[in-house]
Amino acid sequence: MKKLILASNNEHKVEEIKSILDDYTILTLKDINFNQEIIEDGTTFEENALIKARTISQFSGKTAIADDSGLSVELLGGRPGVYSARYSKEQTDDKNIEKVLFELNGKKSKAKFVSVIALVKPDGTENTFRGECHGEIIFEKRGNNGFGYDPIFYVPTLNKTFAELTPEQKNSISHRKQSLEKFSQFLKEENNEN
Repeated sequence: MKKLILASNNEHKVEEIKSILDDYTILTLKDINFNQEIIEDGTTFEENALIKARTISQFSGKTAIADDSGLSVELLGGRPGVYSARYSKEQTDDKNIEKVLFELNGKKSKAKFVSVIALVKPDGTENTFRGECHGEIIFEKRGNNGFGYDPIFYVPTLNKTFAELTPEQKNSISHRKQSLEKFSQFLKEENNEN
């Protein structure tokens, strides 16, 4: 299975996944002419990833993967969580960051980025793979790379925010790298069994 349909049109996410899963051909929703809205009404990253992958597997009759990911801030009780992309009224990166910083009100907090990859096959087989990257929230935006909450997500061991890392550096430690590695390992083991 060297071709996978990714239930996303998010260019940043597609780019990251393509560079990590570089031995696979990744098709996007555009590639399969899927233009309906998928309602992500799950309460966990796992549920939302499965909703997306199921929808696309049923639509295409092929194996589909989906990533649901976001920021979980300890002092905010895990928020924004599954609402990370649509946390503010405006649903832009800048406004989402503003809202998180406003709610923290100057208090330092540990945080983690979470990524869950869901794999759904046409026969109904489903698997999920979770990756987490731990850090903390800082109160000034730093760096111009990445997207989303990257400018305020600080990794103490590197003394940098995600947005200060090169794409290669970020992809070597990120939550998405971890979930995709587990996913990739699963596919290798499955292929070896067949």
